[in-house]
Order: sequence, then C-alpha cells, then structure tokens
Amino acid sequence: MLTRDYILSQLKTALRDLSEYLDDPLVSEVMVNPGGKVFVERAGEMISLKDLRIKDYDIEVAIKQVGKLVHQDPRPNSPTSLISASVGDLRIAGGLTPASFGGHSLCIRKHQKPGSRPSIWELVERGMLTREKALILIDYFVKKRRNVIVGGSTGSGKTTVCNALLKEVPAHERVFSIEDSIELDPGLDHHVQYLVNEAAGVTAQALVKHALRFRPDRLILGETRGTETYDLIRGFNSGHDGSLSTVHASSPEDVCGALEMLFQMSLPPNASLSTEASQRFIARAVHMIVYVSRRIEEEDGRLKSVRTINDIVLVKGVKDGFFDLEKIA
Repeated sequence: MLTRDYILSQLKTALRDLSEYLDDPLVSEVMVNPGGKVFVERAGEMISLKDLRIKDYDIEVAIKQVGKLVHQDPRPNSPTSLISASVGDLRIAGGLTPASFGGHSLCIRKHQKPGSRPSIWELVERGMLTREKALILIDYFVKKRRNVIVGGSTGSGKTTVCNALLKEVPAHERVFSIEDSIELDPGLDHHVQYLVNEAAGVTAQALVKHALRFRPDRLILGETRGTETYDLIRGFNSGHDGSLSTVHASSPEDVCGALEMLFQMSLPPNASLSTEASQRFIARAVHMIVYVSRRIEEEDGRLKSVRTINDIVLVKGVKDGFFDLEKIA
C-alpha cells in the first residue's frame, strides 16, 4: 500500500536539499519554482530560500518518481506533462517544461498532523474570527443543523474552519466525510472517512452516492468541484441537515455562482434544469455561506499569511434571478 511516508522518502531522495523542510512539522507548503527557486510557508510565514537552487534534473526526477508511484506518466510536450497526487496528508502538484515555462516546477502541501488541528476557540485566539462569529457558526451549524458551504481561495483556511466546526458536533451524531486527501481530523468516534481514488475509479461522485447508504446524520465533502455536485446537493436536500463542504470562490456571491455552474455541469446525462429551477434547488439545500480569505502582511520585515473569516451569509432563496443573500456577520 502506498503511504505518505514512502512518497515523502522518495521526494527527500530526489530533493536532498529540501529534506529538512519536508520533515519540519511547521512547514505547510514547499514551492519549487522554475529555475529552482524555493519558497516555503512555515508557521504562516512565507520564506524565500534565496541561497538555495534546486537543479532542474532533480525536480524532473521527483515529478516522474511521484507520477510513477501514483500511476501517472508525466512526459514533456504531452498532455501528461502534469501530475497531481494526494496521498495521506500530502498533496503534490508538478509540471514539466515546456508546460511549466522556464523550467520544471513543483508544489508540495503538507497538512497538519492528526490531533494538531485547532478548535473554533483556538481560531478565535489566533484572530481568524471573533467570538461573536464563533457563536453564530456553532448556533447555525451545530445546534440548528444548517447546511454550510465554506468558500475561499486556495490556502485560505477552508478546511481548517470545517475541521473546527466538526469538533463541536455532538458525539452521538454520525458523520460521513469524503476527501481526496485526508485533512479532516475532528476527533469524533462516530466518524466514517472515505478517500477518493480516481486511479482506481473511486470517484467523489460514487462516494457521495455510497455515503447515503451509510445512514449519515451529517454528510461532509472536503471540496465540491465536479461531477459529484448534483448528488451532493441532492444529499443536502434529503434530510442530512448540518452537512458541510467547501468550494473555491472569491466572494460569497461567487460561492453561489460556482455551485450553480458545477450543479449544471454535473446533471445526469440527458437531464436538464432551467437556471431558475437549479437556483431554487441549491438555495433549499445550502443555508449558510462562510467566506474566508488569506492575505500577506509584513511584520518586522517578515511576510506572514493572515487568514480571516470575512463574511457569514445566510442564503434566503432566489430573487429576480439572483441568490438572495443576507450578511449576518
């Protein structure tokens, strides 16, 4: 069985100069840019390793080795010049030149170790949200069991927020989660986790359908982004109140737009729904949007990533062809 530790060992062999950063538990992202320039994000700080250059040959070896392990065959000048892999808590993306202009490139994301993910109150202490917003989220998601979509850009803290909310779920409730890399670790006993494996044909869509046979109280999808959207919205609408997912978006309004687009794209073959019908169906399924953002601030000459819950918005319905949203925090 392919494990994250084995993948990590292969990366450290190919990228020897990056071993200490790949081993460092405070490093969440290692980014190797064309030309071998390296940036790492460590404890929220973006650091340029100016004295370090990774050879193009070593980057290529790393990309091809990871590709081989996950049954991908990256080759230059072909559609397979890119790799994307998720193993355990590692998420790896790479590209060979000339698709990666100016040289090969690689991005390695390391998720937090199990048990180290913060609670909602720890996020308050870190300044990601106020106590007032935390109480609102607990009231709507945990107590009132409203379905929530957390939206934001890559690396904005969407999964961190989801995990913190799940930590507040009562122990007797059955939670079924689906992810393409294991990021959620809320410490719940009544929690069933499934992992997407596209190479083996275990898709997010298949797992969403499968989840409904497991009698979940809450259905959790790590990220909504494709053919599973139609089945997910149906699942949200079929009595699984207090469910949760994330989507990439740049505003609460764009969360709704993204869901609508993905919903339409994921309709069953030969099925069609009008824009108005799709919007109404989504608005009945999704009750709240939590929008998070990430910005870079300079502090004592260092660049820090600051993650914030900007908006908490209720989805009230559809009005004049648009989702009717009400910002409550």
